[in-house]
Amino acid sequence: MLIGAEAPTMVQNGPSSLHVTETWKYALIGGIASLPFTVGSYWLSGMGSEISLNMVFFGGLVAGYLASAAATEPDVSHVGFRAGVIGGLPGLWLLVDLFVAAITWGSPLWFRFVAIPLLAGGFTIALLGFAGIVGFLGSKVGGWLATKTGAQQPSAAGN
Repeated sequence: MLIGAEAPTMVQNGPSSLHVTETWKYALIGGIASLPFTVGSYWLSGMGSEISLNMVFFGGLVAGYLASAAATEPDVSHVGFRAGVIGGLPGLWLLVDLFVAAITWGSPLWFRFVAIPLLAGGFTIALLGFAGIVGFLGSKVGGWLATKTGAQQPSAAGN
């Protein structure tokens, strides 16, 4: 043991160490609020090979409005992107179609073992990235609505 060295600090894991930031709080509210509507629109469409992200936009709008009204962050972009990623999670159900199609490929087995994870990873990144952009756009509209309706709390900087 080194003389004069400080003992390493212990990292707490558990419910007492969980701290959700304001950004995540509003992103979770907007993203989770859009989940049932995203699933519902997919179900009503016949559960085909496409999914609508309209409700992800409104989830981002809600998250952006709440974050801007609470004045936690002047820029609501992070809130909207996160809400969009959360709201776009039902789109991962489309991976089932990819796996079913991959099973029926007439290619060598080694190719399927390489191609399927690459395709699944690329699809997931593209889907959640696009959903995040849709949520980002919704949060910009929500932040704009909060400023136009006067929902923002007055800042304490001028007092």
